[in-house]
Amino acid sequence: MRPALFLILGFIYAACLEAQPSLTGPVEAYTFDAPTRSLRAVFGFPGAASFSPPLRGSLEFASVAPRQTYGIGFQRGQSLLISGLGSSALSTRVLSDVEAQPEGIAWSGDGSLAILYSLTGNWLQTISGLPSAPAVGKRVDGSALGGGLGGVLASVAADAQGKQIAAGVTGDAGAVYQSSDGETFTSLKAVTKPIALAFSSDAGTLYVLDGSVPQVVAINVSTHGYQSIPLAGLANPVAIQAVESSQNSQQLYIAANGAAANGVAASVIRILDVQSQQVVTDVPLSFQATSLDQFGSNSFVVAARAQAGNPLWLFTSTPQPGAYFVPAIQLPHPDRRHAEVLGGAR
Repeated sequence: MRPALFLILGFIYAACLEAQPSLTGPVEAYTFDAPTRSLRAVFGFPGAASFSPPLRGSLEFASVAPRQTYGIGFQRGQSLLISGLGSSALSTRVLSDVEAQPEGIAWSGDGSLAILYSLTGNWLQTISGLPSAPAVGKRVDGSALGGGLGGVLASVAADAQGKQIAAGVTGDAGAVYQSSDGETFTSLKAVTKPIALAFSSDAGTLYVLDGSVPQVVAINVSTHGYQSIPLAGLANPVAIQAVESSQNSQQLYIAANGAAANGVAASVIRILDVQSQQVVTDVPLSFQATSLDQFGSNSFVVAARAQAGNPLWLFTSTPQPGAYFVPAIQLPHPDRRHAEVLGGAR
């Protein structure tokens, strides 16, 4: 009886999906799902979120602009601007001047600028004017940022409006560099190990996560003045985000993966008040954090899916700070659903 019941439910589920060419319900955001090589929506709420079926598949890599319905993908060596996610008007445009597939993409808060980068390849390249008039900049070698002293690219970030970008470089020329065009960089401040960067909401301050101490260095972009914010008791920080709280004060979210003790993971997200430099709270995690990338209106990607059995881990600030997961449910592409359901009956 049970196999027959699953078969009937499978037919009903597949038919319902086929009858819905576009998504319904509250969509949190869109994401690249690496195990299925596809762009998918995440809809629902913390504790009850799920993936949509693939919206665009056969991609080697992709990234979606935060809170937008477009992103940049790579397929068979081509860079693609993919727009209209979640609608029946999905479109694709080739970005011919992109020189290579990156390891990651950092976005401005409004999605108008994308920074393509490769830490192992030691380069970055910007695309501005998104989505309507994309303009691809020249590729910049990380070693050139430090005046040819062999610097190694470690981090990149853009401000909310895509007007300026920052790049962190380690090595003998370890420092943070600033640019308004994505091609010409000037030194902002020497920092030994700038592993992550984040602009304040008003773009006046660049927060640098210095993994050598660890500490946060808050740099005034105009004057180059700075202050150091210690991270007492926080081991192995990996990512940072600047968030404006409901009280109009600036807060920092810092993800860290401390060493496990007695079988208990020490991974946390620390929320820090910038003005007082006081810890608001440490939110424990049951997994290793890898990022703090903007996702939905009040959510961040903390750990993307790397393998088919992994969930997508998100962090949200509302209604209270906490992490939640999107289950690793595999939904085949629409043209394969009926075949797989029928195949399960054999």
